[in-house]
Amino acid sequence: MQSGPQFVIVSGALGSGKTSLLEALLACEDASDTAVIVNEAGEINIDGAVLSESGRGMSMATLSNGCVCCSMTSDLVTTVQDLVQFRRAAGKKLFSRIVLECSGLSRPGPIVSSLQELAELRLKLHLITTYDCSRPAMQTGDFEDAVAQLVGANTIVLTKVDLVPSGKRDEALRAVAAVNPMAHVVNEFSATVRARGAFQPQSNGAPVTGDVSNSTSGRRRLLHPRVRVFRAKLHKEVSWDGALDWLENIAGALGERLLRVKAIVPGENRSDRILLQSVGTTFSAPRRLSASTSAPVGAVIIARDCGRQELDEISTERVVSWFDYQ
Repeated sequence: MQSGPQFVIVSGALGSGKTSLLEALLACEDASDTAVIVNEAGEINIDGAVLSESGRGMSMATLSNGCVCCSMTSDLVTTVQDLVQFRRAAGKKLFSRIVLECSGLSRPGPIVSSLQELAELRLKLHLITTYDCSRPAMQTGDFEDAVAQLVGANTIVLTKVDLVPSGKRDEALRAVAAVNPMAHVVNEFSATVRARGAFQPQSNGAPVTGDVSNSTSGRRRLLHPRVRVFRAKLHKEVSWDGALDWLENIAGALGERLLRVKAIVPGENRSDRILLQSVGTTFSAPRRLSASTSAPVGAVIIARDCGRQELDEISTERVVSWFDYQ
């Protein structure tokens, strides 16, 4: 079955440059096969008005007066369905890209979960988070929201890079790499290059197994002690069912403390390799990797307020060997 449109969730702190990023993309390409959904926590749709000026031929919809991650997920599903039906009724091909620009208050986990109702569209999910170098959210009262947005991202975009000295820009780069070492980080001065890099789909991201002793060496020191990044190498004898049980146990035990999982596990045919990913405790559909992949089986887990001893206790059977980023 043919895959559906790319569904891009753009999150980031208030004022971190989400609208500017999307505006730069729409200004440099034909937007006739792009639909944009703007979620603003207010009645005046300023961002929607700005984007309408940039998007040539773009379809626009708005979700106002609420945060899409907590109170408006059903409205989001309905809006996507309406956009698709409108396109079909007009006799046009399905959108190649649907972009949801979230309010700065939104966390991606519940949004991803709500998209399960749109399974028939076979959306290709891509999560982008903007990170303001001039006002780093990891160092403000927005820490909890910032972590949820950063660890869920496939791509992290550094913004306001022209407003800060190089040292502060490097500090922001280290901060986001420490919290989400799996993400592709866009660190560009040009608004056009930054936008194109942000919306370029990423495949598997960083490798998920192996010894990390040479890759940390102080560069990925976490800036907040409550967030930890763990790397696990699955033992050769672990089966498909055993790997699923292990990940379900992790998700069930950690609950909201689980921020992100990316794992490569053996399939029912042990020579197969399956990619499993979660944002929070919401897992996306398993994805079979190509037969030519050389990736070993293993997982990266990002969690809050969790130590390795607790993970060892969750793994009652000998499933993995842990490598800790800290």
